[in-house]
Amino acid sequence: MYAFTRPGDSAAQSFALRCGAHWAGSSDAAPPVPLDAAILFAPVGALVPAALKAVAKGGSVVCAGIHMSDIPAFPYEILWGERSVRSVANLTRADGEQFMRIAERVPLRTETTRYPLEAANAALSDLRSGKLSGAAVLVPGDRGRT
Repeated sequence: MYAFTRPGDSAAQSFALRCGAHWAGSSDAAPPVPLDAAILFAPVGALVPAALKAVAKGGSVVCAGIHMSDIPAFPYEILWGERSVRSVANLTRADGEQFMRIAERVPLRTETTRYPLEAANAALSDLRSGKLSGAAVLVPGDRGRT
């Protein structure tokens, strides 16, 4: 696994390495090897052409956010070679089941911070500002932040 972070975000890169990434670097850097696929969680359309450049021929770029800024124009040559761009809306139930079968074989490690549902705005603020490592999880009631 290769992880890309905001330029200069060494804390997020260290977090990725602690979670098992083989390499972690800036989103404006090229990975050390061509990737089979890339999953974009950041809602930044400008990362799509960068991800296409990072994947090998036949590779896929998956836009995993619900929202994303516009994807800028890019030269056809970075799409050429059977590369594809997909959004999560295009993934099927079979895709999810296949992913879960693969995930069972990979030593996944997660880090979460719980927020009461009423603190959803605080969770989003913490995510945007980089105060949070891993994922924010909203929980019903007042089970608090842990």
